[in-house]
Amino acid sequence: MDIVDFLLARIGEDVQKSSELLGRPLLSESERWYEERLLLEAQSKRAVVELVGAARQAALASLLETGDAVTGSAAQGLHWTDLVLKALTLPYKRHADYQTSWTLSS
Repeated sequence: MDIVDFLLARIGEDVQKSSELLGRPLLSESERWYEERLLLEAQSKRAVVELVGAARQAALASLLETGDAVTGSAAQGLHWTDLVLKALTLPYKRHADYQTSWTLSS
């Protein structure tokens, strides 16, 4: 499974769970605020993952075209997009589909 697919699937699960919780009767004001906030954050994360994923694909395509894997801006772009995507996997490290290669090195 690709890191982008993994992230989009987890975000989808987050949306589903928050939506289910919002459907419960008698939520407190703070519970409703929290779940609505999680839905907005999921929307934001999905947009970031899609944008960074597209940039990653463009960098990969450029690398394949130029073959300049050492000094080219495409290689740098690929490096930075991978770091961003890896950072976004942090909340999902305990998921069964998480791959240790996605761990962000410090």
